[in-house]
Amino acid sequence: MANSTAVQPIPLNITSITGPLIFGTLINWTLYGVLSLQIYVYYQNFPDDSLRNKLLVYGCYVIEMAQTAMNGADFFFWFGSGFGNVAGLGEVHISPLDVPIFCGIIAAIVQLFFAYRIFTLRRSYLWICILIILTSTLQITAAIATGYRSFKLHSFTHFHENNLFPQAFDVWSVGNTACDTLISGTMLWLLYKSEDNGCGHSKKIIGKLVRLVVETNTLTASVALLSFVFYVSVPHLNLYVFTTLIMGKLYSNTLLVTFNNRIALRNMSEVIHFDAEGSRQPCRRQGPSGIEVTTFQATPEARSCSGHSEDLEFQRVNMSLPEPKSPGVIDIF
Repeated sequence: MANSTAVQPIPLNITSITGPLIFGTLINWTLYGVLSLQIYVYYQNFPDDSLRNKLLVYGCYVIEMAQTAMNGADFFFWFGSGFGNVAGLGEVHISPLDVPIFCGIIAAIVQLFFAYRIFTLRRSYLWICILIILTSTLQITAAIATGYRSFKLHSFTHFHENNLFPQAFDVWSVGNTACDTLISGTMLWLLYKSEDNGCGHSKKIIGKLVRLVVETNTLTASVALLSFVFYVSVPHLNLYVFTTLIMGKLYSNTLLVTFNNRIALRNMSEVIHFDAEGSRQPCRRQGPSGIEVTTFQATPEARSCSGHSEDLEFQRVNMSLPEPKSPGVIDIF
């Protein structure tokens, strides 16, 4: 009689099975630590931020907290309670929920956030914003379909044996790539237009904002594209599992970096008043209760320094604000 407790032989490709799971989980947890630090920075520097922004930031953090906990449960299933069970390494457990589905939700939130920011910067780009929304909707639908099919198939080794899973996965990864590329390209064009028509100070503010968005969205687009390439070209190595494990955290960190970037932007802020002859003069404060700040807003009628019609306008406004306990932040959001 065969011994049912015999140790299963270790397959020759064990590193291609365990490596992506281990390194993907470790980097996912590391990025969660980075996200937690950014949440603390946000909490300390923006206590008076709008309720909408707070719901967006803390809501994403709660989702990522749940995703990290479920990823930990997956890791324990693979390498804790299932230690020595080689067949168990191929089981998906609850990873279809915390990887494609949660990642798709976080990605959609961040992409819609950038679509709104593009609209506030240039209202004439409404059609591009609609295209971003449609692409984001497509990727989150494909992400949910990917998670659903993963639960049905139960095992990573079966992902390539089913026609519906590859279709859903390809649409999800390519949709993320296309959406993030569209966001980056649009922001690059905005930077180009601001270089042509903007004022000196506005160029610095807009330029720093746009470069950050382009860099972060290029990173997320590259990881999504790598997931697609790995799945299509080297499916037996499970490298796509590694990239999809960390994608959600990259999106949430992108969102927090964008919000916390306002701390750096305040150092670039310039407050200006004009004397009777119309000359620009620097001005820091008018008094303990009145602060003159420079902001920008999107207006179709705005005119740039060169006198041409432009969507971006820097304007001087007077606001009655309470005396801040610490240096204020110019909120361009």
